[in-house]
Amino acid sequence: MRTRSAFIACALLLAPFAVEAQDFWSQRIMNHMVTDNVIRNACEDALKKHEKLPAACADYPQYTGTPKVQGTAPSPSAQASISPTATRFTPVAGDDAVKKLADSLGSNPEERQQILQLAAAGPEIFTKKYKGKWNNTLAGAMTFFIASVCTVGNDREPSMEAEERLFSAVNATMAQSDILSASNAEKTALYNVLLAGAGLPLVFYVDGKQNNNTAQINQAKTMAAGFGQKFLKMDLQAMSRMLGEGETP
Repeated sequence: MRTRSAFIACALLLAPFAVEAQDFWSQRIMNHMVTDNVIRNACEDALKKHEKLPAACADYPQYTGTPKVQGTAPSPSAQASISPTATRFTPVAGDDAVKKLADSLGSNPEERQQILQLAAAGPEIFTKKYKGKWNNTLAGAMTFFIASVCTVGNDREPSMEAEERLFSAVNATMAQSDILSASNAEKTALYNVLLAGAGLPLVFYVDGKQNNNTAQINQAKTMAAGFGQKFLKMDLQAMSRMLGEGETP
């Protein structure tokens, strides 16, 4: 595993890749969430300074007491009322999104097949870690991706409580976003690529840790950071803050 992992890791780090439609959807979701966080921070800052609230705060009932408009993420209290299955979808058989990802990463058929095999660890880890409760939910896949990137980048696994909170926030945001209008085929592609993108660096990282391979650990960190930037346009610090885990060491 060590020789093969290190070899493929180098290919993953050097190869340009595209994730097509799923890249579009994931970036739209995260842009929405980042914008929401920025507005909330601005509202909180104005309250602390006893200044006039920004106009955008009118969309948040905790600041104005007015009904919430479509297009902004629900408050924490509202998140609890949204079904955890709000982003569940019916998987479409024959999806080739992960194969396309492997094809764009590998430079020859052997590498591509090895990448596909390693990417399969993502769904297995996901199902085992969350005991199947988030299977076939986009919010679950997004949460797992962010948690995996942070685990590799920060050398520590987020608490399950932090992941549960992140899931609730992502689920609530997606539940009122236009991603629900996407086809099951598009949702399947996004879900599968997020799980693969979470699993690949995590597999390299765990293997490197078990074998005290510092070079491989560093490769896993670079890979995780690259996936975070490519899929979500976010760095490690931003994703760590979303989990409420504080700044990275």
